[in-house]
Amino acid sequence: MSTEPAQDGTVEHSPKRVLLRFDEPVETALGSIMVYDGEGNRVDAGNVLRPSPREVAVAIDGELERGTYTVAWRVISADSDPIRGAWVFHVMQPGPQPSGIAGDVLGDTPLATKVFYLGGRGLDFALLLACVGGTVALLFALRSASEQVRRRLLAILAALAAALAVVSLLELGLQGAYAEGTGLGEGFRWEVVSSVADTKFGDYALARAVLASGLCAVALVARAWRGRAPTATAVAAVALAAGLVVTPGLSGHASVSGAGSVVADAAHVQAASVWTGGLGFLVLGLVLAGRKRWELAATSVPRFSTTAVVSVAILIVAGTINGYLQVRVWRGLWETEYGILLLVKLGLVLPLLAMGAYNNRFAVPRLRAQIASRVERVRFLRLAGVELAVMVAVVGVTAALVNAAPARTEVEMHEAAETEMELELGPWMAHMEVKPGAVGPNTIDLMFEKGRPAEVNVSARLKAKNIGPLRYRARRGMEPGAYVVRRANLAPAGKWELRVDARRGEFDLYSDTVHIEIGAGMGGGMSPE
Repeated sequence: MSTEPAQDGTVEHSPKRVLLRFDEPVETALGSIMVYDGEGNRVDAGNVLRPSPREVAVAIDGELERGTYTVAWRVISADSDPIRGAWVFHVMQPGPQPSGIAGDVLGDTPLATKVFYLGGRGLDFALLLACVGGTVALLFALRSASEQVRRRLLAILAALAAALAVVSLLELGLQGAYAEGTGLGEGFRWEVVSSVADTKFGDYALARAVLASGLCAVALVARAWRGRAPTATAVAAVALAAGLVVTPGLSGHASVSGAGSVVADAAHVQAASVWTGGLGFLVLGLVLAGRKRWELAATSVPRFSTTAVVSVAILIVAGTINGYLQVRVWRGLWETEYGILLLVKLGLVLPLLAMGAYNNRFAVPRLRAQIASRVERVRFLRLAGVELAVMVAVVGVTAALVNAAPARTEVEMHEAAETEMELELGPWMAHMEVKPGAVGPNTIDLMFEKGRPAEVNVSARLKAKNIGPLRYRARRGMEPGAYVVRRANLAPAGKWELRVDARRGEFDLYSDTVHIEIGAGMGGGMSPE
């Protein structure tokens, strides 16, 4: 990302506007650019301007006086993720800069908003898998089921499709709250919902709601025909299901990587739906069949097994393609949130493959021949239940994966050198790491040896620009002796002085001061929420 004026740059005259130029198109329906002077007062005109799809600007209200100005911004990336950042520029020469202003403006998204947003994405994806997989299962694996069973399954499919339509609409408000970093109530205000509806995310959320409503209607029509609908109804159901599977990729990471990635993502979703949603409907069908379930199993299980084998093959190919497009480098698998989530998902899928292979090799032939013993039948149902439970976990991880920045993007952002150093704090030795070594936001990790202090605080100063001290309270990490400061704003670039204070008991305070060079790097670029 580049800016006008340049980050930490000095201009001789007051600029007419402030401009941000991104590497890809962004959306500003819920975005903003705010410019503050050295006293914390806004000096921009307020209206966001769009010179081009990749540029966002705001006009300056009047003439800027000599001094330092802070720019805080928030936009929606091309893959529908909210991103934000902050930087400074100077008019004639550096002046006072109020500490913490960027953090106060950008704030942090409330926990309830994050939970409901991620939960909504997960539920939306799970319902989509169930609807598409259920449609395929009813048309193929369960076509020999009795009229009563099919009518019940069609009613369940209609209910799931209706729920998907409702959740897709609710996601407009959840996306609005998450994008603005506000509470849930703020996200469901009409002006926010209508703004989200004007974004790419909103377009495909609305399209998904319409498609799901259509599938609900088709399922109800098929149920009215005593579970044996005309061919036209089946064709309509397949068309609607096919439309559903492309919506995640068109509004997410795949849309940024090109048409090939969108196709691979759609194939991935389709295969996952046939496998996961199809298995769920197969189990429901067997349960609803009552005493005749094993007669139904003799035909439905082998048919499902055939579709599952094809789905697994597609999943492996499409998943590999998507993984490469979103990661690109090996270290992205263990150095980024996206990569770690991808490894967790792979770890959950492997036992699913093992259970599927076992069923296909042993259970399916015996069920087809109707020679499976009672023990084998119970084992089949139990394994199917375990598969469904693991699949629910996979859906949860996938929801988080969709919301994480692609590993390739995160690796590029962290290519700026990380800064590491050792500190002596009385009885403790501490290892400190600042990453990335570029203009904020930064994370400061501290690892203490031989015990844990009662309290740790970090202050940062840039004496050359008369900035600071900026004070941060370090919070305890997951490991013994670990402390972390998140979203420290080491901007602008320069030689920063970091002082670490570690307290033991009520009276003993130990301090050490180090200096680190923060470069321009890619700081202030497009960082995920």
